[in-house]
Amino acid sequence: MIGEQSRAVLEEEARLRRVQLLVDAACYRLRRQVATPRAAVDLIVETKARVLELFPDKASQFDLLYLPRLLRLVRARWGTVESRSSEPVGSLL
Repeated sequence: MIGEQSRAVLEEEARLRRVQLLVDAACYRLRRQVATPRAAVDLIVETKARVLELFPDKASQFDLLYLPRLLRLVRARWGTVESRSSEPVGSLL
C-alpha cells in the first residue's frame, strides 16, 4: 500500500513537471517563435489541451495559474489581441 502511494505521488510529480515544461516551452515560443497573434492563440489552446490530457479535471486551475501568464506574453508582444468575432482572446480559451 505504501509503495503504491509513493508510486502515485511520483507519477503525479512527473506529470506536474511535464506541465511546467509544456507551459515554459509555450512561453518561449510566444516570446521568440510565434509570428502572429492568431498563431499565439492557437498555441495557447494547444498547450491547454495537452495540460488537460495530463490533468483532465484541472481546466479551472490552468485558467487561474497559467492562462494569465500566457496572455501577458501575447499582450506584451502584440497589444490587445481579439478574436475574429471581436471577443477578447481570454474568453475563447
